Amino acid sequence: MNSRILLLFFSIFTIGNNVVNGELIKAFHIDCGRKYFTVAQVKEMIDYLAANDYNTLELALGNDGHRFLLDDMSLKFGDKSFESDAVKAAINKGNTFYYDAGEFNEWTESEMNEILAHAQNNNIQVVPLVNTPGHMDSILYACSNLNDIDCSYTKSSRTIDVTKDIAKDFTAAFVSKFIDYFKSKGCKYFNLGGDEFANDIYTTGSMGFGHLIKEGQYGYFISYVNGIASKIKEAGMIPIAFNDGFYFNGNTTAGEFDKDYLISYWSPGWGDYKVFPATNLAEMGYKLLNANGNWYYV
Repeated sequence: MNSRILLLFFSIFTIGNNVVNGELIKAFHIDCGRKYFTVAQVKEMIDYLAANDYNTLELALGNDGHRFLLDDMSLKFGDKSFESDAVKAAINKGNTFYYDAGEFNEWTESEMNEILAHAQNNNIQVVPLVNTPGHMDSILYACSNLNDIDCSYTKSSRTIDVTKDIAKDFTAAFVSKFIDYFKSKGCKYFNLGGDEFANDIYTTGSMGFGHLIKEGQYGYFISYVNGIASKIKEAGMIPIAFNDGFYFNGNTTAGEFDKDYLISYWSPGWGDYKVFPATNLAEMGYKLLNANGNWYYV
């Protein structure tokens, strides 16, 4: 199938025209976490974006599945350490459980270097996305498998337990590998996701974020994502996150989100899933990206 057709069905949304710090961003988002794309397909998409006056490509490398592994995936945190091959094998197994693409389930570092070089040659900046603490089925599988302990939040298949140090520390160490890599490639932004917390378990009403607030655990989520944002800022990049986790249902008492977030406003909520209005976030001083979940295709 032609990759331009794949673009329609397996990518998610046009983020639209945005001006951030004086820079016009015309961005497109490809959900390569959920579906595996070949390098050739991504390069053709880059060509198509360049021909249509886009200048930014957001690659959801980690979104349920995790589709990119560095040459060195060894992890160390606290008194824990895991060899590179063990981490790679665990991620690969997590990917096959989530969505098995066949012979290839992840890009290598050399393949990502090729993608980034092609994007640069076409004047397309790449925004990497590694979603956390939710939408991380493959990383959660690796976390639980390698640590031999359930790292999930109340048995969610995609969300880590933000009240459990081992889950947070493993994931922070994992995501930091990619923050450092994309820093070395000159990327300006890094999206940590932060959306739809445990919505596979809490499927009605106010869903996962509502449950966090009800259980008095929302502050753990805020602290965790702020910690990842700090790592992104330390690397000289701007942290991006999706909007629904920010001050969910108007809750402003559990903690304050980092004011340096660039918020990708993809959804105004639905039913009892009541997100904080864009106008309120703007009044608080946050900068917003004009995203639109209605253009989401999988």
